[in-house]
Formats: sequence, structure tokens, C-alpha cells
Amino acid sequence: MSTVTVLHPSIGSIRGLEGDGVYQFHGIQYATLKDRLAEAQVKTAYESPIDATSHGPSAYSPDNGYDNEMVFIQQSMPKPKTVHSDLECLNLNITVPKSQSGTDLGKQKFPVFIWVHGGGFVVGANSWPHYDHGKLVKLANSNGIPVVGVGINYRLGFPGLLTSEELRQRGYKANNSLIDQRAAFRWVKQHIAGFGGDAENITVIGESAGAVATTLHLYSQEKLFSRAIATGGSSLLVPVFELSDQERTYQQVLSILGLENLNAEERIQKLLTLPTDEVIAKLPPFVAFLPTLDNDIIPVRPTFTSVADKSDQSMPGKQWADGLMIGNAEFDASVLGFMLGHLKAGIKDKFPASIKSSLTSDPVLAAQILESYGFTGSSAAAADDDDAAFVKFLEFVNDISFFGSTTAYARGWPPTPAGESKIYAFFFNEPNPWPGAYQGRATHVLDVVFLFQNHNHNLSPAQRAAAEQLGLDWMKFVAGQKPWEGYTPESRSAKVFGPSKGDDATATSKVVDADSLETGRGKAILEIGEKVGFDKLNEIVGRFRLGL
Repeated sequence: MSTVTVLHPSIGSIRGLEGDGVYQFHGIQYATLKDRLAEAQVKTAYESPIDATSHGPSAYSPDNGYDNEMVFIQQSMPKPKTVHSDLECLNLNITVPKSQSGTDLGKQKFPVFIWVHGGGFVVGANSWPHYDHGKLVKLANSNGIPVVGVGINYRLGFPGLLTSEELRQRGYKANNSLIDQRAAFRWVKQHIAGFGGDAENITVIGESAGAVATTLHLYSQEKLFSRAIATGGSSLLVPVFELSDQERTYQQVLSILGLENLNAEERIQKLLTLPTDEVIAKLPPFVAFLPTLDNDIIPVRPTFTSVADKSDQSMPGKQWADGLMIGNAEFDASVLGFMLGHLKAGIKDKFPASIKSSLTSDPVLAAQILESYGFTGSSAAAADDDDAAFVKFLEFVNDISFFGSTTAYARGWPPTPAGESKIYAFFFNEPNPWPGAYQGRATHVLDVVFLFQNHNHNLSPAQRAAAEQLGLDWMKFVAGQKPWEGYTPESRSAKVFGPSKGDDATATSKVVDADSLETGRGKAILEIGEKVGFDKLNEIVGRFRLGL
């Protein structure tokens, strides 16, 4: 790539990169931090010129995060050289399509998308190469859909989500990860016009934990963006912790770090000054860093019941957002196969026992669940050992946490005042083509691989065409167009991507009834959910994970 210099009206001179059909500006700081736990402050003043030719520092996270992501995808890309920073990690990358305006970017006014990466709130960075926006932005532009892409970093792990009473008493808020993201959204609104973006036409795209965050932002009273896309996750995927839950996590952290016998001021000083990489290395995976029900950023606990209720008023974004696209991969729970492996031993017997214990008042329903998911019965699909039973358990979780949440959002999203649908549901069924634990299934993160086009050279002609179609459909939504027929109670329309097979460059996709078997999802969970409720099913899964 060669370099290019542009003059931004409020930031000044910025040196970036000129690539294939795009200009890219990396590592621009969007917010500052007084210390690693402080509230992010949107950056307002810059020293010109700015060098935006290389990625900025990322938030601290475990060293194996990128390697694990490649395992999930089952196809590797070269590991990027990463610099971590406590205080300089709040930066973003901007990708702009080349146009007739050349480097006078302010003459343009293109729709904008902001990418919020996943990673369980503990790993991830905007510098990961499979997230690069260049190919997607070029593809969209060459098909008459010019868009500006923005990828953000935000704090992860304990700087992102640790909270306690003594921290809050000293001015340290809960939900720093989400506060960082909101700071990024506000920065983009203030400055994106100088990069050719339309500040009033912004779509946030989140995947996995990024989708959790994106849909949690819909609880804001403030209109933070115009539209949202959530894939492979939602506010219903992970629990939102009560303050009392977070207090237990805080005490865990203090004990692991050997700080429990210090006074409050000494403890906090240590949390602010201990080397972050050493802290991360000491904290085991069972210490959960999750969003907090703080009556501010997250004012209410999301539930399947409230999300699926069109009349529910607890999520203001149902009214202020111009549209929502939401969907899931056929086997998004593949990621849990790596995270919940400790549950596999004995699961063939333990899971049925747990289901029966959770549903003692309804043994018929318990039997229906176990038969539907192959834990009982004589069918060829029945689980006959722990390995097979573990996959059946993951499929049960998948149907609740991913398929069930897509259904809840689709059913509960109200139309415009004119009665037009604002919700677009999809099901990603493209099989993972690469060797690995779940080859042949539509795995977690694979939708992102298709979206950003960065693995197209490793795909068959049919799947390359499918990746391009998915990318263009999503960019149509970003541009405010209708990518397919919206979901309504009458039509229940949803787009199915895949499976695309063969050597001809023809993608397989269709619009189907979201409650039908054509989605590639089983109907049993919808019937079971109608009987007991998805919140109860979610509780049942949680009980089993706790050994109950």
C-alpha cells in the first residue's frame, strides 16, 4: 500500500494508506483515559499531522485469543503483531471507498457502519486481519453501494467490566466496555463527515459478544445510531450480572491477586498499577467478566419475554432505531464446544438427570426435550456416548440462545407508524469447508468470515459467491435499503444463506417462513418454548452448567 494524506476539517492533516479501491486510516484515538478503570472521555483535540498508517494499540487480553479464534474458524491467517496498552487502546480504523472526489473526502456523504468485534468481552481487536474492511467496502462500492467502515477497540476483561461498591464509591463506573463503545459512536457522529461518512446514517454491526453489546445499546434513551445488525449473539446470550453478582466476582479477583487483606484505597491502587498482563495471566477462565445491571447503561434485565413483546417499553431502541437485522449460524454453539468441554464427561446421563430435576412438575415436557434432542429414543440420531451427547447438548443450547433469541427479536420488533416492518431476520447455513472439529456445519464466526471477504481465496466458487451476496445484502441494509422482505407476523419472512455447494459461482439463498424447517432449524424448540417459555429453558441450561 502507498500512503495518502487528507485534510480533515476538525482533526487536521491525516496520513493514511491507499489500497485497492479504498483509503484506510488506522489507529485514530477516539477517547482518552485517566487510568485503566476510568470513564472514557471522547477525544476533542489532536496534534496535526496524525500518522494513521498502522494499527493502534489494542486492549490487553490473553495471548491465546487470536489463536483460539483461528481454531474456531478452522482456517488461519498470519497472526498480527500486536501492541497492548491500558490507556491508548481506545482507537479506531476507518475504511473509505475511492470515489470521484479523490482525497477530498468531505465532499462525500456515504452510509457508515461501525464494527463491534466479539470475543466474549475478554479478547479481540480491530487489527485482527479477518476483520479488515477493505475488501467489503470495495465490493460494496463496485456494486453501487458506497459505504464507510469503522472498526473500534474497547476495553476487555477486568478493565472493561470489573465493578464493585468500593470502585463505584470512588467514581469508577460499571460497564466500561459499553461506555467505551458509546464514546466511539459519539466520536464517529462528530467526525465521520470529514471522512466522507453520513453522521445521520450509521449502522452498528456486532458479532457474538459484539452483538450482545450492540443489542444492549438499544436500551439507551439516546439514539446512538440509525440501525443495528446482530449476528451470532444478542442481549439474551449471556447473563447480565446484578451488582451482588459483580461483588462476588470482585472478591474472587482480589483473592486471586492476593489483595483481600489490603484496605480499599490500597486495593484500588494495586488494581490501577499492577502490570495488566500479569493480572490477566493470574485470572483463570472461570472468573466471569460480564455486563452489569447498573440502572444506567443497562437499566433493566433483558428477557426473552420482554424482547418478544411488541408492547414492551423497556427497550427504547425498538422505537428510535430505524431498523434491526438479526440472525444466527446453524451451529453458533460450536464456540461453546471449546468453552464448555469440562461438561462432556458423563453428560449422556447427567444432562437428562438435570432436565428431569428442573422440570419435576412437568415430566412429559422433560421427556419431550430429551427425545427431541436424541437423549432418549431409539432413532439413529440418538446419542450413544458422551461425545455424541455433548453435541446434542450444544444443539439444545444453540436452539435457545441463538435461534430462540433471533425469533424473540423478530416477533417483538414493532413496525413503523405506517405499518412497515423494521426487522430483518436471517439464518446462516453455509457449511464450514475446512478441516476441524465442526467441518460441514455453519460454525460461529464463519458468518464474519463471509461478511468481510478476507478468506474468499480459500472458498469454493459457490461459497465465494455466497460471501459476496451476504456482504452486499448487509451493506444494502447499512445504506437504508431493504435487503429482503422484512419479518411480519403474517409473512414471518427470513433470509436463509446457504448451503452453497459446487464449482459453479452460484450462491444458494432464499426467503422462507422463519418458523419453518426451511430455515435449517428444528421446530421442536419453538413448540417447547411455547409451553414453558424461553426464559425457563435458559434457566434450565444455566442450572446444568452449575452442576444442578
